[in-house]
Amino acid sequence: MHKELKEHLLKRLINLCMRVIDKLVPEPTATFPQTRMAKHVFQHLFNAYCLEVWGGRFDDVPHQTLGGLEDRNFLTFLSATRKILLYVGENDRYYRAWIGLAFVTVHEEYERVLKGLSRDEFTHEYSSQWELDFKHIPESHFNLHKSEFFDMMLTAHLSNLLRMRITSEWFSAKQEKKVNMKNGEYNSRSGKKRKHKHKRS
Repeated sequence: MHKELKEHLLKRLINLCMRVIDKLVPEPTATFPQTRMAKHVFQHLFNAYCLEVWGGRFDDVPHQTLGGLEDRNFLTFLSATRKILLYVGENDRYYRAWIGLAFVTVHEEYERVLKGLSRDEFTHEYSSQWELDFKHIPESHFNLHKSEFFDMMLTAHLSNLLRMRITSEWFSAKQEKKVNMKNGEYNSRSGKKRKHKHKRS
């Protein structure tokens, strides 16, 4: 089997599994520090995702909305992963401890790599992943903005979307409102559609 075909079939299988998980796992709450942190992280990711959708990343449609989105594979991946972590973190304290340990180790690893990152390493890793050459950047400029360059190396342009926090939070809330309106307005207590009363003239 060709490598490209194998990768394509494996990705389709992953997408299918994520859709099943996203449907089966109930929407969890977040009552512990670890799950609240995880929920907050995934909200930031969702905010950035909404800006990618608006930019036409997934359907090649500029100003695309979540309601009109056709390629929902990555959205389902985000949603299913969030549900898995929050669900097991809320219902099993051993899993919850590992989620907490993951936050600690990720923080330590980020600081370790950032501290030892050189300009040459950055330019090599960035160009090999994102096909953009930064080899002419001055050493002094790199050292002055090292953390920003490191974020670029890890995320390409996506770290810029996180920094657009006010814009992304407003836009994601707007997108969620559009989806809710498209699906019908529901009473949060009864789950039934609201009936709008018209005043008599």
